[in-house]
Amino acid sequence: MSDEPIMLFRKVLGGLRPAGRAAEDALAAIDDQPVRVRITRTRGNVRRNALYWSCLGVAAPMLDERAPGLTTELLHKVLKDRYGLVKVVTLPSGETIKDYDSIGFAQMTEPDRAKFIDWSLNTLSHWLGCDVTDLRREGEAA
Repeated sequence: MSDEPIMLFRKVLGGLRPAGRAAEDALAAIDDQPVRVRITRTRGNVRRNALYWSCLGVAAPMLDERAPGLTTELLHKVLKDRYGLVKVVTLPSGETIKDYDSIGFAQMTEPDRAKFIDWSLNTLSHWLGCDVTDLRREGEAA
């Protein structure tokens, strides 16, 4: 599972077609210039991962009204922070910073990832004031 929105594509007529919102957004953001693509096999529960990122994409614009500047990626970091998936680093000056890349999803077991995603979706639905099943439904439809 990636710490970035997963962009799923399907092979159609010899080309790649977006198979999710993140992939559609990425394609819409590029012009006709060549882009580099890295093809990898997916690991873990790809549908759960895609649902997580899709729900973040649904929630971020709504939460942005109360927290201006909140993007999908920043919301992901906020959830990791609240769940405790960050490493606190102390600088030589004594100042502490949070390393959000220190604990990646790829290092987690599938049950741990599932637990984090369930917690995240429940947290998001609480923040949005909706039922988690409604959030999941919106994420699946996006």
